[in-house]
Amino acid sequence: MIQSDVEQPSMLRIDDLAQLVGMPSRTIRFYNTQGLLPPPVMKGRTAYYTQEHLVVLGIIRELKEHQNLSLEAIKRLLEVRDQQGDVQMHMALKQRHLKSLTVGGTQVHLAQEELARQGEVAVTRINELVELGLLFPFEGEQGKRLFTGDDVLLLQLYRHLEELGLPLALPSLIRFQLKQLTRSEVAAYEQHLLPRWREEGLTLEQQTERFEEVMALSDTLISLLHRKLLYQG
Repeated sequence: MIQSDVEQPSMLRIDDLAQLVGMPSRTIRFYNTQGLLPPPVMKGRTAYYTQEHLVVLGIIRELKEHQNLSLEAIKRLLEVRDQQGDVQMHMALKQRHLKSLTVGGTQVHLAQEELARQGEVAVTRINELVELGLLFPFEGEQGKRLFTGDDVLLLQLYRHLEELGLPLALPSLIRFQLKQLTRSEVAAYEQHLLPRWREEGLTLEQQTERFEEVMALSDTLISLLHRKLLYQG
């Protein structure tokens, strides 16, 4: 996202916009032709760009360079933002990442050996992380220990953190804090949401949909507050 302590002009020509965002003018024109940017404001034959264009270009750069999304995927997310707002766009992005861990909407179940192979770690490492409560197996048929796609992602996250020099003590601390938060969330759900949904006569399926929406909102809220508090500190 584009951030600056200096107030930017409200209307910019394309060359000024390009200089401000550090992006070639031809790239901005290309994004225009692909429908990624709102139409510029025309004054006579001159096109002017606004603060909204600055914001959208920042989003495009973030999603393209750091999230490795295609322009088509970025366009769909920007359409969600245009129709429903920033929060819904962030939720759609989060759901997009989670969908990669499923096949046809069904959660993938992995044996311990397959998890080790996909995570490129030894089985002993899997056992260590399970003991620390950092992986979440469940019991399958004949008592076989199984894992889900979420555990693959967790393995990748732990590996990247350690490559950066952070010990497993950090994920363990985060897990401990989140467990306390989860208890509060469950209490709030039982006290405030469940009675209301029952009064509204929602079916179990409708309640599940509402609960998933609440969880997605909570996840986004936690991510944003975490980032703000981290940089404030």
